[in-house]
Amino acid sequence: MDKRIENTKSKINSPEFQSFNKVKKKRIRRQLKKLEITKKRFEKIKQRANKSRENNENESENESENESENESENLDEEEEENENESESETKDVENVNGKQKENEKEKQKENENENKFDTLIKNNNNDIMSKYYSQRYRLFSKFDEGIVLDQESWFSVTPELIAQHIAERCSCNTLVDLFCGAGGNTIQFSFTCNVVVSVDLDPMKLLMAKHNSWVYGHSSENTNIEFVNSDAMNLSNLKADVIFLSPPWGGPNYTDSSIFHLDSMTPNGFEIFKNAIKVTPNVVYFLPKNTSKVDIAKLALISKENGGSELCEIEENYINEKLKTITLYFGSLVNNNNKNYESYQ
Repeated sequence: MDKRIENTKSKINSPEFQSFNKVKKKRIRRQLKKLEITKKRFEKIKQRANKSRENNENESENESENESENESENLDEEEEENENESESETKDVENVNGKQKENEKEKQKENENENKFDTLIKNNNNDIMSKYYSQRYRLFSKFDEGIVLDQESWFSVTPELIAQHIAERCSCNTLVDLFCGAGGNTIQFSFTCNVVVSVDLDPMKLLMAKHNSWVYGHSSENTNIEFVNSDAMNLSNLKADVIFLSPPWGGPNYTDSSIFHLDSMTPNGFEIFKNAIKVTPNVVYFLPKNTSKVDIAKLALISKENGGSELCEIEENYINEKLKTITLYFGSLVNNNNKNYESYQ
């Protein structure tokens, strides 16, 4: 018994013991305590046996047995508590390891996106069709100060003059810019609204939008824009005074058809509007110039059915006397003539 106790103590005092994890250390200390309690038990029994005489032998033995049983019960209870603590510590270690792995995956994903973004910056403006590159200052007047676009964004960004006009009409407290893309509209909304929530499913688009907003004076410490990486169809718990919709139109080929239909978009253009109108009746829909008038009438009906406005204002956007796009206004935005945002609440 003494030898086992000495060996266990030596193990605890050894340098190797410090390298063990918490669970193993606990187990060794518990083993030492068990040995020490057992040793004390036998010593007490031995002492009582030596003091006993023939007349008190049975009584002494009974007392020793009772105390031995009590100590044994206490030891069992202590062992059970230690085992529960050990299981709890094991679960804690597993939870910590699980969280560490999740954090490592998130960091790895962020690093991958940042590396892609760095590559995009290095290759910026390479292999871009001259048709779009020649219009770069229409998209961003500060283009030469560091604006970054991927290939899709060249034909997706709202021209700056149009974006400025829409932003002035949408002046409000909180505006949500779904499908924010490279940030053309988001930047202009930030100058007319108190808070702008910019949503996009593509993390690369959000990195571009944030970078481009910095070109226009924003910073991580000083900005009224919140960038959210999320599915634009998931609007649960969202609150907004105005929602701006500018979903992907399917690339520049949308002009190949004489009429553009909302159900040709991905996600479906009608479903996008239904989700938005449930959050606020004040919705702005930025669409191609050849959008079906029947589809526009359906949007007005959807708005009315969901408690929004019965009317829809169609605004045509021209640049250099050429019709480029149309903007649909619903709710209090119809013919609002730049009313104060308090009228939207």
